Amino acid sequence: MAKSYLSLVAPRTVNRTVTPKRRPNADLRTREYLTEAEVERLLKATRANRWGHRDATMILIAYRHGLRASELTDLRWDQIDFNAGTMAVRRAKKGTPSTHPIRGDEMRALRRLHSASRNRNRPSSLRRSAALRLRRRASPA
Repeated sequence: MAKSYLSLVAPRTVNRTVTPKRRPNADLRTREYLTEAEVERLLKATRANRWGHRDATMILIAYRHGLRASELTDLRWDQIDFNAGTMAVRRAKKGTPSTHPIRGDEMRALRRLHSASRNRNRPSSLRRSAALRLRRRASPA
């Protein structure tokens, strides 16, 4: 048998902890929320697109009630009591469900969205749907 010209070599690299490449949010910006003026500018910008009223209503509801995106898209019409002016919120991530009062401008926006979503050139399978239809497609969740 011939001699092997290969020999084992000890590794030269030293294992060390990996430092994070992204700085913490506190270093990047001073606050983690939007101001009322910024939300108004955002609402004004969204009203110019195809689904403007729906998008503006989503932003307003999410901002006022502190909803996550999943909580917002999972809202159903049966969670909104138009007579009492309240909205039942089911929280994600081990949050406590609660009932929130709805202000006048939110109520008007929700009523307009509700009347626009009923019986307008929709197939019969979607007419009696309980979902708010805040997503673009009417696919099952």
